[in-house]
Amino acid sequence: MKKIITIAIVVLLVLGFGFFLFKISPEQQQTQSQTTEDFDLSGVKKLSEPALATAEDRTLGNVSAKNTLLVYEDYQCPACALAADTLKQLSQQLPDTKFVFRNFPLYQIHKNAIVSAYAAESAGEQGKYWEMHDLLYKNQKDWSSLANPLDYFARLASQAGVINLEQFKTDITSKRFKNKIQKDLVEALGLSIPGTPAIYFNGKVIANNSLENMKKEAEQYVVK
Repeated sequence: MKKIITIAIVVLLVLGFGFFLFKISPEQQQTQSQTTEDFDLSGVKKLSEPALATAEDRTLGNVSAKNTLLVYEDYQCPACALAADTLKQLSQQLPDTKFVFRNFPLYQIHKNAIVSAYAAESAGEQGKYWEMHDLLYKNQKDWSSLANPLDYFARLASQAGVINLEQFKTDITSKRFKNKIQKDLVEALGLSIPGTPAIYFNGKVIANNSLENMKKEAEQYVVK
């Protein structure tokens, strides 16, 4: 029987550093709506580029910046954890650029992808999104295999500066931010993104690479 899920890891050796991309097969993309219980993916439609950033997005930097570095990521994706610091540095080194994060939880291969996305959004509700973003990636190996990571996420949230931990946990278990994550996921599927992290600069695909190479590629599309 053909497996629905295939994981391909592309390893690019650039200046002695390994870059990884968790890739998704076309079969996996086509069967997403049949396997998730959390989301309604009936609204998926083919897209040529990401939607423009809005106030609903999780944005780091000046929200009015002329340029946008936008990523679709999965908090349980090892390649995303590896790239996290580099992408934030990239957004800071490009002129007048904001950094936008959208959720693309690969729930078919990562059992805690969805709940970790809820954890980040729930921390964000209390003004600690990026702090939680960093801690989720930094501690990814510790929570990825947990059967129920809720209490662990609450400890991370406390480190991030979240004050009301009971509300934080309630927001996760009630799936308060389901619609937001669903919107990101529907868009990612519409773009036929082959894997995570998926990186766009001003709507143009940027390869996950070294900081120097990504900066060089993005600079072609800078709006001054």
